[in-house]
Amino acid sequence: MDVEMVLKNLQGDKAVHGENLSGLDFSGQDLSGADLSGCDLSGCNFRDAKLTSSDLSDCNLQKSDFRGADLSLANLYNSDLTGAKLRRANLTHANRTMAKITKWAMKGAYITGPTAYTE
Repeated sequence: MDVEMVLKNLQGDKAVHGENLSGLDFSGQDLSGADLSGCDLSGCNFRDAKLTSSDLSDCNLQKSDFRGADLSLANLYNSDLTGAKLRRANLTHANRTMAKITKWAMKGAYITGPTAYTE
């Protein structure tokens, strides 16, 4: 599946569940409210993307680039962000419960709201 197909499937509140979308370039895209739960999004480029209120729960987000992305109110429950780049990312009130995020990756990210487990 390519980026255009994913965006088309997400129009009209449709969800994309459990798909292998690794390595795709979503930089600068508006994915607000997108339901991508359970997807393999490893190595994806989300640089400066808008992911406000998106559902990224149970995702493989390893080595993805979220620099400058807006993840406010996003659901990152039980996702693996090992090696992800989060500098300048907005994680305001994002659900990080059970997410695997190293403290190093969080350096330079904008975070407010309740804190949750980070490795």
